[in-house]
Amino acid sequence: MEKTDSLFISITDRSKVFNLLLKLSPDATPVFGSMTPQHMIEHLIQTIRYSNGTDTISLLYESTKAGQIKTGVIYTDNELPKGFKSPLLPKDGLATLQYVDLQTAINQLRIELEQFDQYFKDNPDAKPVNPLTGELAFEEWLVFHGKHFTHHFKQFGLL
Repeated sequence: MEKTDSLFISITDRSKVFNLLLKLSPDATPVFGSMTPQHMIEHLIQTIRYSNGTDTISLLYESTKAGQIKTGVIYTDNELPKGFKSPLLPKDGLATLQYVDLQTAINQLRIELEQFDQYFKDNPDAKPVNPLTGELAFEEWLVFHGKHFTHHFKQFGLL
């Protein structure tokens, strides 16, 4: 996984993550997809919450398909596809926003990432469920989040 980590943003490099987010304005237009900047941040928050012990979710696919997705996402250098729409997002329109503004959402993202660190410090053998891939260990979550953040940062031209 070393090679993969170098191709994608690392969520462990919080300085880089949040310096890139300084360039994100509330009215930025996505390069692809239909999310607003705040929707994108709130989507990242929710995904982090599945990995930091805050929220749990069931696997959305049968185990064979989930295993194939896991192999393709975690154990390759492939980027997440631009046309992919998470089955967790509304089929039509955008999710209801949970935070008052973009900056509040970014602040919450920072909190969720800190909780991710603490969760795995306290539970090093934990394997929270990713709804698409099944259980992921700490290093696998790092790869997933790295690819996921990279995907959405490219969505808004931050990378």
